[in-house]
Amino acid sequence: MSPRLLLAMAMAGSLMAAREPAQQPPAGNSPIVERVGDTGFLQLEAESFRQLDARHQALAYWLTQASIAIDPIVYDQFSSYGVREKRLLEEIVAHPAGIPPEAFADIRRYALLFWANRGNHNENTSQKFLPAFTFDALLQAALKAQANGAFKAPYADLPALATAADLTREVGALRASLFDGSFEPTITAKTPPPGKDIIQASSNTFYRGVALPDLKNFREQHPLNSRVVKGADGAIREEVYRAGTPDGRVPAGLYAVYLKKANEYLEKARAIADPAQAQVIADLIRFHQTGDPKDWLQFGGDWVRNDAAVDFANGFIEVYRDARGAKGSSQSFVTVTDKPVTDAMVKLAQNAALF
Repeated sequence: MSPRLLLAMAMAGSLMAAREPAQQPPAGNSPIVERVGDTGFLQLEAESFRQLDARHQALAYWLTQASIAIDPIVYDQFSSYGVREKRLLEEIVAHPAGIPPEAFADIRRYALLFWANRGNHNENTSQKFLPAFTFDALLQAALKAQANGAFKAPYADLPALATAADLTREVGALRASLFDGSFEPTITAKTPPPGKDIIQASSNTFYRGVALPDLKNFREQHPLNSRVVKGADGAIREEVYRAGTPDGRVPAGLYAVYLKKANEYLEKARAIADPAQAQVIADLIRFHQTGDPKDWLQFGGDWVRNDAAVDFANGFIEVYRDARGAKGSSQSFVTVTDKPVTDAMVKLAQNAALF
């Protein structure tokens, strides 16, 4: 079976580590920079980026920063433990001094797979994968990383872990989510076990306390960008993904900390974009503030009409991770038009009738 190749773009942040022993990349000009089991990591060269003027390069940079800003959201969408696991692994990998080399290598390899799959469930199969290291090895590595300066600052809306006792409790709270294969075994359960429906058996967080029959007569006002929850009073409501408006008329909602940061970068991109694309970016900023589906449609319409050399996606788009096929997963990327290839493909299309 040919290896599954996961693409890593340098501008979108660096990926670092994973589960089975990493293999040296092939010699020569291979784009494979690391391989872990059947997962290969490729470095992609965006040659057309070098052809952009300074303004468009800066535009690509700020749009990329906006993409990075919302990246943690998808970890939380796939598991309620995802962002906490992400913080734990990243802090260990960033503060390795004094961690036993074998333990650190195992943690690093697992972390690479974790980042590549946006959590500890396989991107293709949706099934959970387990680490090669033990819980005790992870705890000791975390404590050593803390001694090296890790966990001292808040991580988005997660508080700092200032003491060894705080960190020990946090690692203990993540034990089942990381090491128990029967705990949250799949992101999206299409064939749930007896006693559970497709929502209850899925690890994703598009729904909280909700069973499938609860949604039979429930009409969502924000189909793509909300979490549906059932309160203690039995009432069902939506928690909308939104940053809130500056005037406070639309309050902040779920994932506000990430969407506000994304909007800061989008404002910088808007300031240097061409007028048509500046309007597209303004539309997206507005949508991130309000979460209103009408603002999303406005953004989508203006985006389709805009043929920009530096293009992007940033929002809640693909619905296949929701067993109901309704809720959008966070998705973001930036693209640069490859002009030579585009010109060749246009000519080919224009002459397609001749073949």
